[in-house]
Amino acid sequence: MVRKEITIKDVARLAECSPTTVSRVINNSEHPVSKDTAEKVEAAIKRLNFSPNRIAQGLKNDKSNIIGVIVHDICDSYFAQMIKGMEEFISEHEYIVNIYNTSRDVDKELHAVNMLKANRADAVVFAAGALMDKRYEREMYNVVEQLKSQGTILLGVTPHPFAIKNISLANQKAAEMITDYAIENGHQKIAFISGPQNLYTSYLRKQGVIKSLENHSLQFKQELLFEGDFTFEGGRKAALSLLNKIDQITAVVAANDATALGLIWELNNQGVKVPAEISVLGIDDLPEAKYSYPPLTTISLPIYNLGTNIGEYLLAQLNEEYDINIKPVEPKLLTRDSLKNIE
Repeated sequence: MVRKEITIKDVARLAECSPTTVSRVINNSEHPVSKDTAEKVEAAIKRLNFSPNRIAQGLKNDKSNIIGVIVHDICDSYFAQMIKGMEEFISEHEYIVNIYNTSRDVDKELHAVNMLKANRADAVVFAAGALMDKRYEREMYNVVEQLKSQGTILLGVTPHPFAIKNISLANQKAAEMITDYAIENGHQKIAFISGPQNLYTSYLRKQGVIKSLENHSLQFKQELLFEGDFTFEGGRKAALSLLNKIDQITAVVAANDATALGLIWELNNQGVKVPAEISVLGIDDLPEAKYSYPPLTTISLPIYNLGTNIGEYLLAQLNEEYDINIKPVEPKLLTRDSLKNIE
């Protein structure tokens, strides 16, 4: 026998009041309800294990209780840490967190945002960097404007080419700091493994490496630029490519830790010792970076803390408490064993 769904009328019958009164208690209405009646309603809700229809409530209040988060790779520890931090605040409140994994695909990104628009999301977080694509910029601009007209709170991590609140993640500064550290330890023959070509985060990190080299009167050599994709496997492939030029390189700056870890693994597999024969550096400080062999010298970007700050900020905005802002991300150098001083 299928058990029928408990409705607001069942609660009203048990509490000996009208469905309207039950609705007022559930929604914390300003309409006065006596303390005795409110207690009866709450007792009836508990006894019947009644759950209000949040979709119907959302339609009535023009709120969906949906927070959309757009990421590029849900398996990447970078995004996992950020979302974990966000949920530190959001999970205790009645919001549904919808995570869209887009694999840096323009159509998937646009589909995700259009779905959130259609479902009238209360907030959307662009947790990944913007895609460097003209169609993406043009079509995303239109959807973003429509979301803004619906009252959706919009937040971007790193700069995005449309008018939303963006958080600076210090990508360029982080790449500059890690390259500075390599140079300070005597390295001048420095290779760089890039991130995805269509990602603005990749561009910023490459610019940080170039700026550091220029500040030390060194030239960025195009032949020492190797393509990567922010993944462990991409780091392995880059290692195989740079083996042909290993006599021209003393240190490699990888665009992120996942790439650096793949690079170290493959170099060790090929019999190239890190850091005795070549030094490797990363950016992000993923949890696994300190457990690599050797442990990875990197720049810490406190992604988990950023996630908690985003969660706190969103809740404040959704509750119209506008005095809370997001704390800036401060990169920090973490010196481990993957870099050799050659001065």
